[in-house]
Amino acid sequence: MPNRIGFAAAAVVSLIFASCSRPAENAQEVARVDDQALTTEMIRRQLDTAGGVSEMQIRMFARQWVNEELLYQEAQRQGLDRSDEVLRSLESAKRELTINALLEKNVYNETPQSVSKEEIAEYFKTHSEEFVLRDDLVEISMAVFSDREPAAAFRETALEGGGWEAAMAEAKSGHSPLVTRTDSAFYSQSTLIPAKLWKVASALGPGEVSFPVKTTAGYFVILSIGTYQRGATPPVDYVEDAIRGRVLMQHRQERFTQYLEGMRKKHSVQVNLPGLPADHDSTQHTGE
Repeated sequence: MPNRIGFAAAAVVSLIFASCSRPAENAQEVARVDDQALTTEMIRRQLDTAGGVSEMQIRMFARQWVNEELLYQEAQRQGLDRSDEVLRSLESAKRELTINALLEKNVYNETPQSVSKEEIAEYFKTHSEEFVLRDDLVEISMAVFSDREPAAAFRETALEGGGWEAAMAEAKSGHSPLVTRTDSAFYSQSTLIPAKLWKVASALGPGEVSFPVKTTAGYFVILSIGTYQRGATPPVDYVEDAIRGRVLMQHRQERFTQYLEGMRKKHSVQVNLPGLPADHDSTQHTGE
């Protein structure tokens, strides 16, 4: 069987891509166990084919499918698919998946982008002590050139002309061989590589522009926007993504509570437990 599967896998790698844009009925068969078949359409639904699918991926998928199909058919033969334990597990899984689908549709459909700048600023204001820096931090912009001369000319323009943005506009216009640029990014000593870039960046004062720094990737010119010491509170921009995630979770919890309260109003709910008030609202213990 493995040899047959390997041959089939090698033959249908190109068919996988074609099946991505064809109707399901045109799917090609990759492997078979008795009357159960694995098709290119089934593989397409399971694998991310956007970046391409290798022959090895197809082989591994086909072998795993065959192994699982053999085991499943044997379990069916022994009647295990109809056992009380399996049926209870299936019902429990179905219940959980259905509830999750409901919440994703009606409650958890808010995106991180929906969290406003004002909410982020307010959260940071009241929780700033939770974001104390564990390492020194720099906020910098960088321009990278292949040669020293254009890098030095860029620096001179940044210092004597209209500033960093004017120098960048000139470099982007094609007058200077700009390799790449980084705008207003945060780095610690462990993330700014090679080490000489950190040494230069951490020594600059706000608004200062470095001399060209030679590295294997080219000549770096660095603009310091700010430096922050370990133990200090960072700028809100540095922790914006983390705050956005926290605020989003708060929104989801609030929407969950509201949604559940709405459901309770539509149904007759009774909780018959000793010592528990009849009007006890149990929603505060749910939604984790």
